[in-house]
Amino acid sequence: MENAPYAIATRTLQRERAARKEAESLLEQKSRELYEKNQFLQESELRYRNLVELAPDAIWIHSEGRLTFLNQAALRLFGATCQEQLLGTPAMDRVPEQFRSTVDAWTSIELNKVHQGPRSGLQLLRLDGTLVEVEFYGCSIRFNNRDSVMHAAHDVTERLQQVAIRHRATHDELTGLANRAYLLERLGEEIDKARCAGTSLAVAFVDLDKFKQINDTRGHAVGDELLRVVADVLRSCVRDGDVVARLGGDEFVLLLDSSTGQLTPAMLAERISERLAEPVMLAGQQHIITGSIGLSVYPDDGQHPEELLRQADIAMYHCKGQRCSGVQFFTKDMQRRLDARLTMEQGLLRALKREEFVLHFQPQVDLRSGAIIGLEALLRWQSPDLGLVPPMEFIPVAEETKLIVDIGKWVLEKTCATLREWQDAGVPVVRVAVNIAASQFARHDFDTTVEDALGKHGLDPGLLELELTESLSMEDPKGSIALMQRLRAIGINMAIDDFGTGYSNLSYLKRFPVDRLKIDKSFTSGLATNSEDHAIVTAVISLAHSLGLKAIAEGVETEDQLQLLRAEGCDEIQGYYFSKPLPEAAAREMLLKRPCLHC
Repeated sequence: MENAPYAIATRTLQRERAARKEAESLLEQKSRELYEKNQFLQESELRYRNLVELAPDAIWIHSEGRLTFLNQAALRLFGATCQEQLLGTPAMDRVPEQFRSTVDAWTSIELNKVHQGPRSGLQLLRLDGTLVEVEFYGCSIRFNNRDSVMHAAHDVTERLQQVAIRHRATHDELTGLANRAYLLERLGEEIDKARCAGTSLAVAFVDLDKFKQINDTRGHAVGDELLRVVADVLRSCVRDGDVVARLGGDEFVLLLDSSTGQLTPAMLAERISERLAEPVMLAGQQHIITGSIGLSVYPDDGQHPEELLRQADIAMYHCKGQRCSGVQFFTKDMQRRLDARLTMEQGLLRALKREEFVLHFQPQVDLRSGAIIGLEALLRWQSPDLGLVPPMEFIPVAEETKLIVDIGKWVLEKTCATLREWQDAGVPVVRVAVNIAASQFARHDFDTTVEDALGKHGLDPGLLELELTESLSMEDPKGSIALMQRLRAIGINMAIDDFGTGYSNLSYLKRFPVDRLKIDKSFTSGLATNSEDHAIVTAVISLAHSLGLKAIAEGVETEDQLQLLRAEGCDEIQGYYFSKPLPEAAAREMLLKRPCLHC
């Protein structure tokens, strides 16, 4: 028993030693864990710092409005070479004035722990004063034991440049509308969709009716403004998903989805036609602009983009050819007529090369003496394939294709050559009238062309008369007067053809240096049966005489017409009553025999 206290002390000491050992072991474990955590945090911080430093996007932190950290991308973004250039400076120094209130509001939101997604349309200011476009992010963080805001920015300048390049490649610079390339691309995509869905779509081809007139008379600046106005009108008329494009000049095309909404393509086209007809102010003057619209429909009129565009173009030209603004759907009959027109055009080209054209001559007779005082040279096409083609079939095609310029030059040359041959053969020649087309007369070298033809054959200019239509001479009255004066100065005779069928400004008409007014045969034909035609003929004869001009009536076919014209004081006549148009040899014989109206 005497050893009991010792035993108790020994056990107590053992327990204390065990507890101390356990405590030391636990302390060592906690210390090791703390070290490992600290090591992990250091590695994590280093890892995230490296990530931030190496991040491609600019990242910076600011506290109380001043920059406290910037990564390398931020230095590059702001144009700095080292941290010291920016650390401690106001963060708002890097924001242009116009964006500061916006960024300040964003920062307030971010400090309230509200995470903000990307924002676009923001520009930042570099140290050299240039601006850079960015997408902008922000959030609140603790940095260096202070509440801070971290911002990140992605430079989108290159992307925006690519977008701008793509936009310039696919859009019209003047109007901002899609261009032909983009239109065809979208049209191809929409055709594929419509084919899969079993739906339809429409292409509308719009051409302005008076653009050239405005562009020529008021200048290109006003013409450009008109195109922008039309572009706005077209945009306002279409629906979301429709495409509006400008092909060039005054030609616009719309891609219209037929499967959505209650408005059909025809209704949209009518709406556009009505809107285009509304008056517009251009540089202080009011203009009324109308448009011709052609429509083609997938799949009925074509399966491919270019095909649908071509068919809509054909429909538009058919509409324009009717001389009435409005809307016209493509039909297969239009294609047949176009094919025939192309065949005619190719035939005319061959005719020029093969010299298949011939001239016939119709006499013009003085009503007092009954003598032949002139001839009109009339073009005929003696085609080996088509036979003798009537002028009414090929002249309109020649005028539309501008082949009439070369054909008209041939007529002038051939007329002068024929007159020279007749003179050399001792034929008593008279003046010969030649019809002049608008595109001929509009050429800057027209007077030179006439002089060259006369000079080449040594012909007296007084033997040539040029006939201009009333409407042609009024297209540019001042220019027409100047050109006619130059031709008259050479000694050439001038006549206004088809008088009464167009619109004349009498103040200009009295200044035209012409010799004759030709009464159109549409009035002569009704002279004996229609009181209105009779009144018009009487008025034209009176007008001609009051201006010191001769009046010549064409299309005279009956004795009644002849007598009425003589009673009204008409000076000259031309028509089947005296003679039909004659081939060259027959006209020559007629001049040799000199028949008289009264004989």
